[in-house]
Amino acid sequence: MNDASLLMGARRLRIAVLMVSILAISTTAQQLFAQDSIPRDASEHALRHPAWTSDVVYWESSVLLDAEDGASPRARLARGALEILAIRSADRAKTLDKDFRLDPSEKNILLQQAPSVTTIKLSELYKSPNAPQSYRHRIGNENQWLLYAPGRWFHDRNIEVTYRAEKIKDATPIKSILGYLPRTRQRLLDRVPVRIAISGDSISTGLDASKTADADPLQEGYVELLAQQLRNDFQCEIMVNNRSVPGWSVANGNDDVHNLLADQHDLAIIAYGMNDVGRRDPKWFHDQLQILTQKVRTLSPDAEIVLVSPMLGNSEWIHTPPEMFAKYSDEMKKLVGPGIAMADVTAVWTWMNQRKHFFDMTGNGLNHPNDFGHRVYAQCILQLLPPPPE
Repeated sequence: MNDASLLMGARRLRIAVLMVSILAISTTAQQLFAQDSIPRDASEHALRHPAWTSDVVYWESSVLLDAEDGASPRARLARGALEILAIRSADRAKTLDKDFRLDPSEKNILLQQAPSVTTIKLSELYKSPNAPQSYRHRIGNENQWLLYAPGRWFHDRNIEVTYRAEKIKDATPIKSILGYLPRTRQRLLDRVPVRIAISGDSISTGLDASKTADADPLQEGYVELLAQQLRNDFQCEIMVNNRSVPGWSVANGNDDVHNLLADQHDLAIIAYGMNDVGRRDPKWFHDQLQILTQKVRTLSPDAEIVLVSPMLGNSEWIHTPPEMFAKYSDEMKKLVGPGIAMADVTAVWTWMNQRKHFFDMTGNGLNHPNDFGHRVYAQCILQLLPPPPE
């Protein structure tokens, strides 16, 4: 055999080895993709896929309520599920896909088939006065206290479900945002630093997200979720001055506005209402918010403003009367105008609560969101901002 024949044989061998390698890689990739039914363009928290509009709902939370009558404990989804893609425990330690099945008669109900997650018994919802994990007062029965468990108690009982969802058939689409933020949008698209100031209550501090509860996966509250998503999307500096304080009312925000805007900011996020609805005075809330927005305009003339309405509180708690939330949200809407937009978390939460139980998205049983609830807050605000560049 001459040198030319040897060279040709070597080339053919290299090509054959290369083709086998490509085929092996391709087959492995197809196998991995087939096992991974969750689309790969989703971010870790899926913040760019709002749970109320996306074809796929990512990691929606629910708890297992046990009626103690022998029936399977049930978990609820906000939308009808066409296909369940994944189920996991909220701490992400367990994959639970085989432990549940869809109720054949209701596409938003999951039935637990195996005792893999601790249930919440209906008898646990109401407590005697001063009982552990309780807080006063229940509407209509001040001598009966409500289940109250801040920290990781609810988190340890959450499951998170990813599913392909039915289209929403409601006659009125969920209007989760109002207004427009042209300056902030342009700064992000230009990839220049954006300075964000936050004025709010305990929800805006991140309370009862798993990070503050010291529980896996240590997810931050919505403020840091929002900031980190913008950093990832636009590769620019996002600076945050979070002046939120647990227990604060909008009146406290008014008193603190000079500290909030000690430096010039590009965007001010004002998130109140949860600690204000108990006053049952929507006009007072409107007037206080109007004063606060005017102060922001005076102290930081170029700053745009996002007003964030609150999640719903426990409808049986005397301090979160359910009829007040929509009225307070309506007062907030009156302030939307040039440079002032609104993220209507109240509207989204109200819609979800039509099919879910309040405990499915709470972190403490009364007035805080869980990890998924914090993601809903971030999703609402992100809808006011541009999508990431291609």
